[in-house]
Amino acid sequence: MSIIHKIVCKKTFDISTLDKRVSSIEGAKYEDRGEGVFYFWIDEKSTKGFDITLEKDFIEIRNTILSNKFDYDLTNIIVSEIVELTKGIILDENDEKIFSLPVFDNKRIAEIEIQDCKTIKALSKEHENITICGPIREVYFGKKLYEFFKEFENEKLKDTIFNLILMVNYLIPNYENGNVIEVGNSEDDVKIMKLLTNETDYLIGKYDYILLNTLDGQSIMITNGILNTMLPSNWKLVDEFTIIAPITTNSEWNKLLKNAKKFDLSSEFRNN
Repeated sequence: MSIIHKIVCKKTFDISTLDKRVSSIEGAKYEDRGEGVFYFWIDEKSTKGFDITLEKDFIEIRNTILSNKFDYDLTNIIVSEIVELTKGIILDENDEKIFSLPVFDNKRIAEIEIQDCKTIKALSKEHENITICGPIREVYFGKKLYEFFKEFENEKLKDTIFNLILMVNYLIPNYENGNVIEVGNSEDDVKIMKLLTNETDYLIGKYDYILLNTLDGQSIMITNGILNTMLPSNWKLVDEFTIIAPITTNSEWNKLLKNAKKFDLSSEFRNN
């Protein structure tokens, strides 16, 4: 679910030549992700950002589902700048030449935004987890969120979904991820587990298993779905799985351990 454009360059392109242009745009940032991939976004405003990839014979620009107008407007600026610097030719997703800029006009942007949100709504109705990678962190959609926005359509649906992405990425506490453990006998059989204690503040995302630390050192193993049914009173679920989890009281933590113990999957996991 990506929109891809290519720029076939007539002159050599140096990514550093974009520094001055990007720095002149309020909030614009980019990050070198290695292997010729560079990620661009508008801080506190982009829902997705976008990648440009420096290939041997061309430059690829990739926009992904649930990008917003800030992402597409920045794409237009960067594409225009690269074309000017390289005297390049722009090709659309069908490898057909584009003769005029911008590559995304306002009408097309509005149509893509609405269609993307309708797609996520439909997928959320059928699936337990759809993960969207935002500029700062992942956002999770699924059946519980579907129940929240199922009655929304068009602009209301778009505003609800985009506001959620912006909130999860920019407006929640930047707590640490904590200890994450990989367990498995092969690359195809790796389970990702998050260990929680009551000694620090966490942001909890989606994992294969959640491990709750106990005083006797025997961790209780549950899933995100189980955890979401028994959250301490000062923890908050902000999307399908993301939880803001500050240190709680000893009584709340002990209550969580007691409730989780009833659903402990440790024996089942070991036997498998």
